[in-house]
Parts: sequence; C-alpha cells; structure tokens
Amino acid sequence: MAQRKSERRDIISKEREPSNNIIQIKNRTTMNKSHCLIIVLLMLASTSAWGKAVYSTARLQAMASLLSLPGIDTLSTGRYTHFSYKSHPLNVRINRWKEVEHIGLSLFSPEVKRVQQSPVYDFLERYLLELDIYKGTDHAIRLGFEQVQFEIGNASVALKLDGSEEFRQSGKAFRNYHVEWLKEGKVILAISFDMDYQLLSGCNTVELEKNYLKKIRRYRTENAAPSDFDAAFPNDGEYYIKGGSTFMIDGIRNDLYFQKGKDGWTLISSSSKPYQSIANTMLSMQTGGDYDLTFTLDMYGYKEEKDTVKLIDWLGMCAKEGCTPYFGMKSKTDSLYTGTVFMVNETSGFLHMLSVKFPIATLQEGKGNIEGRLFVYVPLHNVTEKLFNNTDYKKADYEKKEINDSNPFPVRNNRSNQRPADGRTEKRDK
Repeated sequence: MAQRKSERRDIISKEREPSNNIIQIKNRTTMNKSHCLIIVLLMLASTSAWGKAVYSTARLQAMASLLSLPGIDTLSTGRYTHFSYKSHPLNVRINRWKEVEHIGLSLFSPEVKRVQQSPVYDFLERYLLELDIYKGTDHAIRLGFEQVQFEIGNASVALKLDGSEEFRQSGKAFRNYHVEWLKEGKVILAISFDMDYQLLSGCNTVELEKNYLKKIRRYRTENAAPSDFDAAFPNDGEYYIKGGSTFMIDGIRNDLYFQKGKDGWTLISSSSKPYQSIANTMLSMQTGGDYDLTFTLDMYGYKEEKDTVKLIDWLGMCAKEGCTPYFGMKSKTDSLYTGTVFMVNETSGFLHMLSVKFPIATLQEGKGNIEGRLFVYVPLHNVTEKLFNNTDYKKADYEKKEINDSNPFPVRNNRSNQRPADGRTEKRDK
C-alpha cells in the first residue's frame, strides 16, 4: 500500500511548495510605509467595511481591501461593471453561493467569455489590475517574479484598453499562453505566461486543496437531460463502442460502451460486463447508478482529508471545471476491480486523479459505495508517458477469457490521441 502511494506521488510536482500568492508581510527590522498600509487595509478587510462580503480566494479579499467597492457585500449572484478603478470599469462577479469569485479590469465581454471559454480572461483581468494597485509595494516586486513576461507594452497599457482592440490568444499545449491586443493592425500589448493553475487561479497549493474540499462538499449536479452522445448509432449489431481518445497511453481512454435492447441503444451497466460497465460509470453521468464516492484527498504536507459525496456530483463538478474524463482499468479480484480516473483540464493545465476501488457487489446492486484516493490540481507539465506502465492498464477485451460469454467487442489496435471518425459494432457470437 505504501509503495503504491509512493508511486502515485511521483506524478505530483516535486516543486509543490505553496507559492504564497496571497499578500505576505515579512518580518523585518524596519517596515516601510507600504508594509504598514497593507497591514492596516488587511485589518480593515476583516472588520465592518468588508466583513459581510465573502470571497472565494484570499487574494481577491486582499484586492478588495485596496479598492473602493461600496456595497459589494449586498450584491446577489451575477456580473457587475458599475465599479471603476482610475476611470476604467471593473468586472466583479458573484457566484451562486454569494461569494465574490472575480475582481478585475473589464477587458472582455461576457459573450467572448461564454463563446470561447478560457481561464485566460479572468486571469488577465485580475493580474493586470493587481500590478497597478500594488505599484510601489513589495507585493508588486513579488508579482514581478511570477512567470509573466511583457513582450510589448506594459501593465499601464491595460488601463487604456477600451474594447475596440483585436485580441489574439495562442500557446503551447500544457506549457504556456501568448496573448496580444492589436490597434489598427499594430500590437500594442503582448504578454506570455505559463499554463500554471496556481498562477491562473491566484491560489497556492494549500488554498487550492482547501477550496476544492469546500466546492465538492456543496456541489450538487442538476438533473441532466439524456445525452445523444454525439453519435449516430448503427442499425445492425448488438454492441457498439463509441470510440473516444486516449490520454498518454493506449490503456487510458474514454470510450463508451453500448448495448442494443428493446428500448434502443443504452450504456452498458451490468455485472456481466464489469469492465465496460465500470468504465461507463466513471466516464458518464448517464448510466443511472446511485453510487456514493468515499474519497481520501491526498494533500500538501502529507496530510489527508476523507469525505463521502455522490459520485454523480463529483463527475458533475469535474465537468463544470472543464475537465475531460479518461479511465484505465488496472486489476481485478473475485470481488473488486481497481482503476484510475483522470480528469484532464487542458486549458488550465491540470488534472485530478482518482484511484478507485469498485466492488462487483456494488455494480450488481447498481448502488452503494465506491472508494478512491484523490489527487487534485496536478500540473499537466509534470505528467509524461514515462510515469505510466502501459501493461498496468487493461483494455476492455482483456476479459474475454474471464467471463462466461464470448466477447462481443472487437479487439482494437493502439490508437493515437485522436477521436475516430465513427464507432465500432459487432454482433454477438451465437
């Protein structure tokens, strides 16, 4: 057990030290005026002036203490732009739990954020505002050490943006982003920064884990409409594989498995096809099972936190974060299957990893408890194929000699990380 835990820790960054992105006042013999100002304002932030408002991160609370945001504690869920900073409108957003989840310069319209969803928008709005409000303080120096490079222009240019500029975004997968603002065809501001979720979110590892626990404990998945699975099912055949893609190695994938019955094609959920059923359960919210997930969250500093939530809520929250699910089966006994779920967020540069134990009895009942060990916000740039042993993860067809039925699913060759043009079908051998 200790060895398996150690192997999984290899995926976690060796640099997983808290980056202390919130304001920190260092002990010194002599404190300058900027230190004193920040201390006073942070004290005010915890008293009546800002005491009623709740912030989703410590960084946002610190920013609010330096801004004039009257009435922010009275706002209901929604987006607000009536606040301003140096005559530039601010973008303030309140989530459904009445928390202030974003404060930044208003640089992007809600339509842009909705059509082209990206963590870049909130980050740029917040970070460019921070650079100006902390100008002349030690915290501004600290911001300068973060992995953000101004290639053309500087932070003051952001205060002159009026929305008429053209915005471009590019980058290298899992590594970095590059953004540009253009005026009359000329680049007036260009910035490059790492695809690092601590940087993008404004939270260090400890705060990310704390916030994750808070979010998963309160999250409830709304009743989702039946999905069409983005696939046209064939007219013939009894079983169908909706081919997905792979993550890192061929044994970690997100194929979905269907069976044709009197009501048409449905996701397989049967103890007679445990691999396919468990894969479907961990990849889709449409299998209809009523499962609890008891997870142990592996936290910074070798700490742990244990809790139980509905599996569908965990899947739903991962989907809400923009994660793509992948699953790999690792082993089986007479009563238990083990595997790993990877929730991959390619735009924010992280994954959640759940090593899960799925009892056969629970699958037979269609309800019950599943146990797992959870790692969250693992940087994608730390995850490579070398960390995985392809022989540890099994394909669906590995069970064909172990179940009392001929295997109806075709044996597939290794594929690249690309979605096939169509699914696979095959009739059951009689």
